[in-house]
Amino acid sequence: MYTLTNRRFQQAEGIFEKYQDVLFKNLKYDTGDFERELKNCWDVGYQEIKSILIDLVKKHPKFRYLALYYMQFQNPSGPISEFLETLAEQYGVEYYRSDECKTKQEEFWESFKKIAKGELGEE
Repeated sequence: MYTLTNRRFQQAEGIFEKYQDVLFKNLKYDTGDFERELKNCWDVGYQEIKSILIDLVKKHPKFRYLALYYMQFQNPSGPISEFLETLAEQYGVEYYRSDECKTKQEEFWESFKKIAKGELGEE
């Protein structure tokens, strides 16, 4: 399992900043472009990106929404299994496939939209 080391973070900080700005401005970003830039930056594959982005949520809360957006929306058919635990935790539910998760997920992203628009302070 790959981790987000300080060196990896420093190498990709500009990419994180760039896509974070796009996310807060447009309430979305192109996850495919984001993934490609990270792969090129670190010379890693898709499998490695997954564990590194989970680490990003834990180690750098500033980029929490950036990483969670990728986890939630990167796969058109829904989040992949590796992301479910992190998403559930961030949405405040016991597990991702719980009955309440869809509601909590919607509330989470509605709250993000308000933060992005400057209507709420960050959590």
